[in-house]
Amino acid sequence: MSRQGQMRLGAFFNPTGHHVASWRHPRAQADAGINFKHYVEIAQTAERAKFDLVFLADNICVREANMEAVSRSAQYIANFEPLTLLSALSTHTSHIGLVATASTSYNEPFHVARKFASFDHLSGGRAGIS
Repeated sequence: MSRQGQMRLGAFFNPTGHHVASWRHPRAQADAGINFKHYVEIAQTAERAKFDLVFLADNICVREANMEAVSRSAQYIANFEPLTLLSALSTHTSHIGLVATASTSYNEPFHVARKFASFDHLSGGRAGIS
C-alpha cells in the first residue's frame, strides 16, 4: 500500500542549540537567547527551506539538573518570551507557521487565549499553540 502526501517540517528553536555546550562553539552566538537578529535569521532560513513552522517552548521554570552541568550552560539563562518574540518574527516572515507553548499554571486560560488570538490576527493566521 503506497501512501500519498507531504511531509510536514517544523524547526524547534532553542536559542544556542540543543546541546548543553553548543553556545561554546566558535561560530555560535552566545547571546542568541536575547539576540533578535539571530532569531530573524534562523526564522527566515527555515522559511526559505520550506519548513511549515517554527516552534518556541516557553520556559517559566528552572530546570532540575546537575549544578555543575547547569553552570556551564547559557541555554536557559536569558531568552525572550515566546509570544512576544513570535509576534515580532511575524513581521520579518510571510508564510511560515509560528508556534509556541504557554503555561496556564501562571497565566489564566482566558489570558492565554486572548494573547494567542491577538498574535494570530497580527501574524495573518499563522499562530499555533502546542
